[in-house]
Amino acid sequence: MRAFLDSLAVLSFLGTVLLLFAFATLLNMVRELQGKLLQAQAAAPAVPAVRSVARFGSDDGLPTFVLVVSENCPLCVERARHLAAVAGPDLAGHAVLLAAAGRCAEWVAGSEVLPVIDAALLGQVAVGATPTLVKYSADGTEEWRRVAGSDDDLDTFLAVSSSERSIA
Repeated sequence: MRAFLDSLAVLSFLGTVLLLFAFATLLNMVRELQGKLLQAQAAAPAVPAVRSVARFGSDDGLPTFVLVVSENCPLCVERARHLAAVAGPDLAGHAVLLAAAGRCAEWVAGSEVLPVIDAALLGQVAVGATPTLVKYSADGTEEWRRVAGSDDDLDTFLAVSSSERSIA
């Protein structure tokens, strides 16, 4: 019986050594993949800090506020309808709704918000979350972008922009 237990101990020790070699091999593979990923990231062009979209420039010197929305976002519907309600002569700039789906234009129908349905342009603007309000200067250069989670947020961002304009 003692010989059997000794052979089991030796076999378990050998199994542990084999597992250590397997883990070391896997760790080496992971490190190689991480190195390749870092090389690929270093080779990729950096995203420009400031984006410029000529389509959002204006001839009258006023900024353009672009609300970026997606079709299946309930908050986007609310923000778009609120923007349609506040857009007009009191807004110190132009209001634009940017989406990929045509039905999003219905959310601002009959208002002074210009609906732009353009998936390629939406990719160029490249927001991380919707609804997002992006402010472009008169020459089409992005000044800032903010996620508009509520109507109060949207009002605050539009008011901050108006106060920036009155200070200047």
